[in-house]
Amino acid sequence: MISFGFWNLIIVILVAIILRNNWRLDGEKAAWKNSLFLKSSVMQRLIQFFRQPIVNFLIQAGVVLVVTRFLCYTGWLLYFLNQPNPPLWDFQWYYVASKLAHQHLSPFNVEIFNQTFCSITTVCGSLPPFVYPPNIIPLIWFLGYFSMNTAFKISILMHILAIALALWGANILLESKSRSFRTICTISVALIYGVVRDLQVGNVAIFIAVLILWMFIFARKNQDILAGICLGIALFKPTLAALFILYFLLKRRFSLVFVAVITVTCLAFLGLALTDNSLTQFVSDAFRGFSLWQTDPAVSPYISISRLDLMVVGPRLLPNNPFFAKLLSNLIVLILLGLAGWYWYLQQSFTEWSKKIYLAEMAIVSCLSIGITYSQETSSVMLIPAVVFLLNDLLYQIRSCKFSRRRMSVWLAGVCCLAVQTAVIHGWLIHSLANRWNVKAGELPYIMKITIFALPSYAVLGITLSILVLAISSLRQKQVMKYD
Repeated sequence: MISFGFWNLIIVILVAIILRNNWRLDGEKAAWKNSLFLKSSVMQRLIQFFRQPIVNFLIQAGVVLVVTRFLCYTGWLLYFLNQPNPPLWDFQWYYVASKLAHQHLSPFNVEIFNQTFCSITTVCGSLPPFVYPPNIIPLIWFLGYFSMNTAFKISILMHILAIALALWGANILLESKSRSFRTICTISVALIYGVVRDLQVGNVAIFIAVLILWMFIFARKNQDILAGICLGIALFKPTLAALFILYFLLKRRFSLVFVAVITVTCLAFLGLALTDNSLTQFVSDAFRGFSLWQTDPAVSPYISISRLDLMVVGPRLLPNNPFFAKLLSNLIVLILLGLAGWYWYLQQSFTEWSKKIYLAEMAIVSCLSIGITYSQETSSVMLIPAVVFLLNDLLYQIRSCKFSRRRMSVWLAGVCCLAVQTAVIHGWLIHSLANRWNVKAGELPYIMKITIFALPSYAVLGITLSILVLAISSLRQKQVMKYD
């Protein structure tokens, strides 16, 4: 699994020591003494199985090796990205846009952007245009003051800081204070493919995920101004953040929405001013650029292997029937939105239409934000709330419920779908298999398109459904407990 050189062996030992010191239930163990969940015959047999020395050792060794592999890969990646000529991937688009803004030129104009991209990066030809809204310009303005390599290194440092904030925020939302659950939460969040993939390609999805995560933390504390600013900034990638505007409107958190709208409006007009652009000209350029962007192979739902949204399910299953393909994808999305609306109605009815927000709601909206609109594999960082929700739900089952095979099966299904969003599937399976065909030419076999290469999309659907089922069943259990 890893090359056991001297330094790798040192890292394995350090990881094992750190995990051993942090693998303690602390006060949680005392709280579980009377747990009906743990006293069930199924759980007792399972606990006895895991307590066998050989099984216990294999599990510990597996966790240590996985964490060690992750650390070694991340360390190698940081070293690789700091070389004199690292691959810049997505970062090039933000850097070129910043350079154009410094010259008071519009990156939204396809000809201007392509010409400048070619002169700065020496990558010429058919390039996807810059399709971000103008409110991103003030946020990437600082990049233009540096050379590309220096700006990229600054971006790497910002990504590392964002990852640290994401791990910190996830631990804040975790209901258990025990070291073992916090360790599990940290490892689970770090293993989401988008966390490191975003660092590798220089995308901005991790920043959206962190802003949304801390927006939720501030909103739970009724700090609507800070939460609104976070949401307003996050709207520079509206496909991942716009759905939260609708959510907070439904929750009647109008002050939060008002601050978010003011923030994004100020950033947008500042971006237009910096690029010496008018609103009408931007709209014209944006429509033209968006139509060209849709023809790129990395975006096409029929060809792309990096998309994980549900809008690719129909086109892959029915490639020769565009109308029914789109209809199928839209039907799946409508069903999910209907179930989410039903859960929101039950939640609000149970809490007497409270303005308080809940982790289950945030996890559902986060899943929908990458499921119902265009999203790439870097966008899987939006699944961080789903990781925390599933851990909190397990704690809820242990503390308050009897063991239920049906409910536990749904929980395990959610965990398995989350496991699909790791490097095991995305990096080692999908990308390694894709190298056998010319993906951009559409040479992928049909059976591969609807099975292995569609696994991330199916996983997003499975995670969303499992969270909805668990959240709705929890509401019913709480209603029964309240009645009793």
